[in-house]
Amino acid sequence: MNKKIRNVLKVLGCIILSSSMFLSACRPKKEPSTKKLTRRTTEETTETTEEPTDTTDTSDTAVPTDTSAPSNKKYTGAEAGAKLHELDEEIFKNGKKDIISMVFDIEDPTKLGMDWPDAGIKPWSPSDEQENLKSVEQALATLNDIDFDSLELEDKILYDTLVHDYTLAKEMSGMDYYTSSMNSLTGENMELPIIFATLNFDDQADVERYLKMLADVKPYFESIFEYEKKMAEAGNSRPDNILDTLIESIDAICKDHEGNYMYTTFEDRVNAMDLDDAVKKDLIAKNKEILDTSFYPGYEELKKNMETLRGTAKTSGKICEMQGGKEFFEKYFQLRSGTNMTIDEAKKMLLDDINAKYTVFYSKLLKLNQQQNDELMKHMSQDPSVAITTGSFEKDVEFCKEAIKSDFPDIGEVKYTIYHIPEALSKNLSPAAYMSTPVDDINKNVLMLNDHSDGLGDMLTTVAHEAFPGHLFEAVYHMQHMNNFYQKGGTTAYKEGWSTYSEDYIMNLTTDYDLQVYECFDTYIALLNYQMQAYLDICVHYDGWGKDDVVKFVDQYFPGGGNQLADAFYDRIIEIPCYVTPYCFGNMCCSKIINDAMAQYGNQYSKSEIHAAYLDMGPSSFDILEKYMPQYVEKQH
Repeated sequence: MNKKIRNVLKVLGCIILSSSMFLSACRPKKEPSTKKLTRRTTEETTETTEEPTDTTDTSDTAVPTDTSAPSNKKYTGAEAGAKLHELDEEIFKNGKKDIISMVFDIEDPTKLGMDWPDAGIKPWSPSDEQENLKSVEQALATLNDIDFDSLELEDKILYDTLVHDYTLAKEMSGMDYYTSSMNSLTGENMELPIIFATLNFDDQADVERYLKMLADVKPYFESIFEYEKKMAEAGNSRPDNILDTLIESIDAICKDHEGNYMYTTFEDRVNAMDLDDAVKKDLIAKNKEILDTSFYPGYEELKKNMETLRGTAKTSGKICEMQGGKEFFEKYFQLRSGTNMTIDEAKKMLLDDINAKYTVFYSKLLKLNQQQNDELMKHMSQDPSVAITTGSFEKDVEFCKEAIKSDFPDIGEVKYTIYHIPEALSKNLSPAAYMSTPVDDINKNVLMLNDHSDGLGDMLTTVAHEAFPGHLFEAVYHMQHMNNFYQKGGTTAYKEGWSTYSEDYIMNLTTDYDLQVYECFDTYIALLNYQMQAYLDICVHYDGWGKDDVVKFVDQYFPGGGNQLADAFYDRIIEIPCYVTPYCFGNMCCSKIINDAMAQYGNQYSKSEIHAAYLDMGPSSFDILEKYMPQYVEKQH
């Protein structure tokens, strides 16, 4: 599938959630990269990560070295580190083939010896996968020439990360047409309008680049439909009910679009610039022309094209029913979870955690008095009277910034802007989202606020997740401290693991709420939305469970609740395989690594130093992070 926009959007993809993911009695939990917007959307995107089930040293994943004999590697000593960073820069630059893959990640390409690409959005091509495989093999060959033992500690973890990720990429080569970049929740069709509506304009050149991207939407969608046709030819089309949901989401964007936010937000940004009135008028006219002749016609054509795929599905949408599907899902699960676990290991881990959380939930529930129980019911019904907030988004940001000062490393004062999501796009978006800063400017942070979200009440945990000490804090810290490009990009599981950990940490720092009630509520939400959904995802796509199987499983824990949960989750699981996987495994793995370090080193090192150690390692496979954590903690003194 096309990875370009998924890499651009990795942050947003990680944070967009649908109300259908949750039981009506539950507040939404924020999200995956992609990658990323996780530059993009979070999260596709654009994404990889995992969770350790054992502490086995995975350094043999890297090219083995015999320390008892002279190295026969091509690059040793200082040359080893220099070659690794040369490769890192090459990988970064080779990923910038069009404007959309560069515009959010780099503020000024000339400072990095780069120029703006000519293409706004480069169309997908079947040859892309072969080109990607060639790049992967070349990178692995270069890594094989580098003497691992000659590297500094921070370069060793980069080396191991590259070997891990590129080996997995090579193993997945040829596994095409099982998943799509189009869906009704985090798909490129949903992300592009938000990307365009939030893009900042500093000068006229920024506007011209925006217009180039906008004009390329129609041909890009035409190329993506070619991918969709190949997916159908492989027998992997969506079932009609899932396809109809996608078509409805496309229609919602182009329906009654005349004069909507794509016109008004552009006009507002251009009118705020220091340009001649005649220039502003000309740019606004160009934007309208492109919207009318390319952007919206592109969506309308995509809708019509997707309608032609009705009736082509040869499976019920479960990956295990597709030829080679189980083999693909095993690798795709590792990609999304950030782990090297087998499916059996993952299922056991999840089932153990489900049972543990279920026990904790009911033990906490039984300890609540009547007043606390009433408050819990209000949380479950999203009663604004028990909203977890200090009063406003801005106040919650300041509260979180102050609350984390003693327990987290200092990143100084950083700037951010708040973008209010247009009501027309609010239905499928979470309460808030973070669009990460470019590698060369840590003050281009955007926090997106969905004023129309049902889950907006619990804003304190939302801010902890998206801003401090969550996504924004983590992204800025890595821009300040990482010595390479690759790890600055991050992975969905790593990012969501840190941000969900941040939510829990903030709630333990405030005394304004009944922590017993919150912990009971939070355990219930995590059990349903993370552990259970991640487990069901595997059972559906790998074991072939149907909706009735989902109902039976849930009824074991919540008698009579199976139908409601199946209605909320099943179609989403079919539409977006492994959607919640990075959140679930990211949280379990991140929390385990940090909490284990707190237990082992808590008497010698401060919480701030342990958090800094985790962040200093940078995004990687959780197995790799677990291996290096002791060295990074001890490095703090």
